Amino acid sequence: MKTLILFIDAFSFTDLKKENCPFMYQLAKDGAYGPLKTIPAGYHIEYSMVSGCLPLKHNVWAWYYMNPKGSFSKIKYVRPFLNLLERLNLKKIERTFIDFYINFVRLLEGKTRFLKSNKIPLDILQKFDISVDKMHFEHNPLPVPTMFDIFRQENIKYVGMEFPIISDNKKTGFYFTKGDFKELKIAEKKLKIYDIVYLHIWSLDALEHKYGLHSKEALNYLGEVDKHIQEIVKRNKDLRVVIFSDHGGVNVTKTKNILPIIEKYDCDYFLGSTSAQVWFKNPDAKKKAELKEILKKEGYIIYDETNIEKELFIPYKREFVGDLMADVKPGEQIYPDFFRDTAKVESMHGYSEKVPELSGVFIMNNFGIKNKQIEGMKLYDIAPTVLSGMKIKTPKIWDGKAKV
Repeated sequence: MKTLILFIDAFSFTDLKKENCPFMYQLAKDGAYGPLKTIPAGYHIEYSMVSGCLPLKHNVWAWYYMNPKGSFSKIKYVRPFLNLLERLNLKKIERTFIDFYINFVRLLEGKTRFLKSNKIPLDILQKFDISVDKMHFEHNPLPVPTMFDIFRQENIKYVGMEFPIISDNKKTGFYFTKGDFKELKIAEKKLKIYDIVYLHIWSLDALEHKYGLHSKEALNYLGEVDKHIQEIVKRNKDLRVVIFSDHGGVNVTKTKNILPIIEKYDCDYFLGSTSAQVWFKNPDAKKKAELKEILKKEGYIIYDETNIEKELFIPYKREFVGDLMADVKPGEQIYPDFFRDTAKVESMHGYSEKVPELSGVFIMNNFGIKNKQIEGMKLYDIAPTVLSGMKIKTPKIWDGKAKV
């Protein structure tokens, strides 16, 4: 029996309704389903989703970390050319060149996790690197096994796809057809070859950021995704389907500018949309305590070596966390940040505090389970639940528990 696994980015459980996505709603009601409590990590939470482990065991929870000798440090070799593009006000060309150059360098280094430089200033960018070398569905991307590693051990033919990387039991390669609906067509064709096909569907996330959670634009797109899934299921009899998401979202009502506060200190910093990290150039306990107190009074939630492992299940490693990390509360955003040219955004995610709208979706259908609503499912329960549904033993090292 074939299995289609779809990761629909930013699909909030609050949007799993008959009027929004009638086919997926029925798949849920005819199978097992429930809300997925996300984990308090800003990015790369898919690595916890497929490994069944909290970041304490693999330390993948952010896109970038401080590494002055990493891939981005190679910018120094082309800095004169980048300075010329900047003087000519060719910023878009400059960023396109940086992204191509750095990711090509990473490819030559044997790394296949690629990211854009976004809006990170060049002087800051060259001090950082991408926090993981492989995509989450490649061979052994983590120090713990993923469900794809288990499929390979069980000799189950699988393929994972997320533009531009495609990886199966034997090798990792590239594909160059971009767009959710085009990629769904490719995934359907792969069902003829593989027992398990996995695809990451991206675009709903961008629409929710731009127009907001529950917006007409986002819900219309979710409806289109629903129709494409329905067509695939109808054309492929006895198809098992697993659908999950990493998070929902929270509509933004407040913008906070943390930069004037941290610029008063001799430090390096990284500005995300919901969190900011600070590295003192000359670590000073008194200065750190002072900054923590100021940020707390401004309403930021502070994490460092004293509480991050207990509260966020993230290991304290200075190059990843900083001397301190300041998070905003749900419904707030940080701007300026290193990802956008404008503060205009309607919805955000990546908060350390939880609210119902942030919960993702989990659905599995045609696994011999009918009308079962799963309660208390966490994001790192996805992999053990999928394996359990396939009658495959889960690794003891995993933190997650099978819910079916």
